[in-house]
Amino acid sequence: MSRHYGLMMRVHCIRSICRTLLPLMQENEKLYQLPGSELLLVLSGPETEGRLQHMVNILNSRQIHWNNTGLDMGYGAAWGRFDGNQETLQPLLGQLSWLAEQSCAHHHVLALDSREEMVSGQTTKQVLLLNTIRTALDQGDLLLYAQPIRNKEGEGYDEILARLKYDGGIMTPDKFLPLIAQFNLSARFDLQVLESLLKWLATHPCDKKGPRFSVNLMPLTLLQKNIAGRIIRLFKRYHISPQAVILEITEEQAFSNAESSMYNIEQLHKFGFRIAIDDFGTGYANYERLKRLQADIIKIDGVFVKDIVTNTLDAMIVRSITDLAKAKSLSVVAEFVETQQQQALLHKLGVQYLQGYLIGRPQPLAD
Repeated sequence: MSRHYGLMMRVHCIRSICRTLLPLMQENEKLYQLPGSELLLVLSGPETEGRLQHMVNILNSRQIHWNNTGLDMGYGAAWGRFDGNQETLQPLLGQLSWLAEQSCAHHHVLALDSREEMVSGQTTKQVLLLNTIRTALDQGDLLLYAQPIRNKEGEGYDEILARLKYDGGIMTPDKFLPLIAQFNLSARFDLQVLESLLKWLATHPCDKKGPRFSVNLMPLTLLQKNIAGRIIRLFKRYHISPQAVILEITEEQAFSNAESSMYNIEQLHKFGFRIAIDDFGTGYANYERLKRLQADIIKIDGVFVKDIVTNTLDAMIVRSITDLAKAKSLSVVAEFVETQQQQALLHKLGVQYLQGYLIGRPQPLAD
């Protein structure tokens, strides 16, 4: 909430919620605020699940107002027994946090106890995976892979794709990125990827002008206050030109009205970074937005590439995007190119750069 409305609105909401809950609690029961948008209730009375459901129903029946505007908010809750063992407290809170989020979708309170073995096992797996991810980040166990992005002449740059090392194996992004986003580790992860790449660039100088690599920034990263300043300081510390690395952001970030996101993109652009819009055309983009887009590169999502040889509508969409991009002096990259027929047609439609298994699979960044 505070990302969109400001910190004071968040404080106002928490106070309003606490004013509603405290009269429903017994004298010896406690209420604590946890990081994020969660509250911890320590209840000692009987019928825990029924009482929690009653609290959630009351909260969902009332609307909190801020600056004369009603806020659309949803509530969920989960409960479990605490045996007083401090070593089990952190895993328990992690399980309840995940379960409470699920309860928002189920519209009823969920329990975590010995009778809920399936749920307990599922949440325990999530917590263990989260701990593995945090340990990998703490120890700097990042592996950088590079996938080529090339034009007709074979010139271009490589996109950096990160993996995590753990227990002698490699964890792929589909396993760790959702949890990194869910538990607010996005900025930390992105900064570590950037710093790992900058260390590599510092030890592998090159006379090449223009970009050598592109790096994705996760959607929540640009919502962090002054993340642009932290990225810029990293590049200055390693004496790497911003022109060496393209920053890829999503449509959601590019067209966001969030003040912090817009400010960060503006500062990065001003410093000299080229900005690429990843997965273009799948969500927020339209012609009016494309007309005022402040970016340098558009990456057409693979959904328009997969059937482009046989689907004339996909070909027309790609042509319209490339025509508008050309009018704005933007470069165009097509993702998920896997056949020579796709390659030939995409170049014919005006796409300058291609990425996909036909061009090259991701390979570990050479030492």
